[in-house]
Amino acid sequence: MDFLRQLEGAAFGMGDGVICALGMIVGTAAATSDPRAVIMVGLVGGVADAFGNSIGFYISQSAERGVQKNEVRGGKRTRVHTTSENIMNGVASFISTIVIFTIIVAPYLIFPLGTAIWVSFIVGLGMLALLGAYVAGLSRENRLTTALEYAVLGLVGAVVSYLVGYRLGTMLGLQHA
Repeated sequence: MDFLRQLEGAAFGMGDGVICALGMIVGTAAATSDPRAVIMVGLVGGVADAFGNSIGFYISQSAERGVQKNEVRGGKRTRVHTTSENIMNGVASFISTIVIFTIIVAPYLIFPLGTAIWVSFIVGLGMLALLGAYVAGLSRENRLTTALEYAVLGLVGAVVSYLVGYRLGTMLGLQHA
C-alpha cells in the first residue's frame, strides 16, 4: 500500500485536530483561567475528536468507495479506494489528531496560563500554515497563499472560541482572579 494514500487521513486529522484543539483549549482557558481544566478538556477532547475523526473519515471514504464503484468517467471507471486504504486513512487520522492535541496541550504543562495560551496559539497556527504549504505543494498551488488561508481559518476558529469561552465563563461565574 502506498504511503501517500494515507496522507488524506493524516491531513484531515491534523487540520481538524489543530482547529478543535485550539478552540477547546483557548475557549476553556478564557472561561476558567484554570490550567488543570484546560489540560483535562484538551486530553479528553483530543481522544474524543480523534475517534470522531477516524470513524467519520472511514465512514465518509466507505460511502465514497460505493460511489466510485458505480461511477464511470469518460468511458473509464474511476479509481476506487480499497477497504484497507479506508482503514489506514482512519488510523492515520486518529494518530495525527492525538499527536496534534498532545502538542497543543503541552505548553499548559510547562508555562503559566497566559504564556501557554500564546505558545499553543502560535504553534497551532504554525502547524496549519505548514500543512497548507505542504498540501499546496502536492497540488502545485501557491504555497504562501494556501499556508495563509489555513492559518487564517485556524485564527478565526481560535478567536471565536476564545470569545465564546470568555463570555460563558463570565456568565457562569467561572473566572478566577
